[in-house]
Amino acid sequence: MIKLRFKEQAIVDLQRFIRNYEEAFFELYSDTGIWNESLIIENYRGSAQRLYLTVLSEIEQRLDDKKVLGRKSRLKFQELSFYVGNRLVIVYYTDDAKSKTRLIESIGIDRKPIIF
Repeated sequence: MIKLRFKEQAIVDLQRFIRNYEEAFFELYSDTGIWNESLIIENYRGSAQRLYLTVLSEIEQRLDDKKVLGRKSRLKFQELSFYVGNRLVIVYYTDDAKSKTRLIESIGIDRKPIIF
């Protein structure tokens, strides 16, 4: 079993995406005059939290095994791409065979435009 470790930058990458996701919907639905705008905003905050947990869960599930299917070598990192819903998630990681540790270096999520 491989131990997974997340670099601080990887967690910051994911948190930044989630914060931007929340802020986009907050700006869109705040001060609209819609009677239930606070409910809509809270719904998107809940959606953001679920997305955060789902991405982390998928990363852990896909990188927990000794062999990672679908990975690509990129200079000094390994790259794994997968979808969570319609969002492309790209994870860069390194392996330390001696300590059986996999270090998640960065997490990128596509910035799918919101279409109205």
